[in-house]
Amino acid sequence: FGCFKGGATASLSLVCAATDRRLIVFDSFQGLPAPQEVVENIGSGKVVHYSAGDLLGTLAEVKVNVARGGRVGYCTFVEGFFDETLQTRPADERYAMIFEDADLPESVRAVLTHAWPRLAPGGIYWCHEALDYQVVQMFFDQSWWKENLGCKPPGFVGSGIGLPLEPNGGSCLGYAIKPAAD
Repeated sequence: FGCFKGGATASLSLVCAATDRRLIVFDSFQGLPAPQEVVENIGSGKVVHYSAGDLLGTLAEVKVNVARGGRVGYCTFVEGFFDETLQTRPADERYAMIFEDADLPESVRAVLTHAWPRLAPGGIYWCHEALDYQVVQMFFDQSWWKENLGCKPPGFVGSGIGLPLEPNGGSCLGYAIKPAAD
């Protein structure tokens, strides 16, 4: 969910080829929608400024990059904003794992609302916004999870610092695991 220029998509497509799975790639391919909420970095408290159209990778550009570094034949590309496209997916579509890089809290919320129920029990929801307060807090918000998904919040590994993947410590990456009995 969110592929920008296709770098992570190329890598994930190689895993899909090795495991004989499909990779469903969701992106607007027109950049971010107009932001509706403020995004604050947990560590610094600074506001992250996004604008409509930021982080644009066109569908043609992404396909070329995935073909160059991955296995584009294992990809299905779904064009449009998450809150629109996720509502039109087949009822029986299920996800073994989710890699989300949606940037905006409202976009992450749309992915959680529509994709979390499709995630396999024990599946991992990778999130590229581990440093964003408004996103991380969603994974602990008991009333939101109960009201929107009928379950307890899963928590979030990497809150505020991300997983230690960089030489200087953290990263933007964290995850939540869907419980076996949700």
